[in-house]
Amino acid sequence: MGLFSWFGSKDNTAQDADTSIPEKNQCYHIEGFLTCSYFTNAVRIGDQLTAKYPNVKVDVSAYIKEQWSERSKELQQEFKTNQRTSPFIYEGCDLQNQQLIGGYTDFAKRAKETYKMSVPMD
Repeated sequence: MGLFSWFGSKDNTAQDADTSIPEKNQCYHIEGFLTCSYFTNAVRIGDQLTAKYPNVKVDVSAYIKEQWSERSKELQQEFKTNQRTSPFIYEGCDLQNQQLIGGYTDFAKRAKETYKMSVPMD
């Protein structure tokens, strides 16, 4: 293998597979309590996204279980939803235009469909 072969042509197959992946900045916010396994799994997906896609930003807010009830009430009011489970996941880089995604299963589905990731659904 020659020195310049490292700089050679790109694999078009891999490039074509990535064309449906969003190129613009995507921001995800994951909130939940520390001992929740779904919260932990959602954070793991967020870590995988940020490692693979530099345009994806993930903000994580972790609470102790005793704090979660109050925080989930605040999130319910802010997003006008009945969801109270951990994790609570929403998206949006602009504070004025954030949208609720839902819980772990909703986020896992989004990662699978949008970013073609293989993630556990439960």
